[in-house]
Amino acid sequence: MAERDSKLTCKCGAEMNHHADKLVDPVGREEAARMDPALGGMILEIHGCPACGIVETRRVGVKE
Repeated sequence: MAERDSKLTCKCGAEMNHHADKLVDPVGREEAARMDPALGGMILEIHGCPACGIVETRRVGVKE
C-alpha cells in the first residue's frame, strides 16, 4: 500500500491539489527497498498549488 498519508503544503501556505501519478524506477538502494513489488517501481505524485501555481513532486513507496 502506498504512503499517501499527508497532504503537501505549498511554500505560500496553501494546501496543494494532487493532480497526477506516474510510475518511475527507484533511484538508489533505499528507494528500491521501498518500491511497490506489485507495480515494479515507485509512484511519483504531482501536486499543484491553487493559490500561487507552484508545482511540486514527491516519490511514494510502500510503508515499512
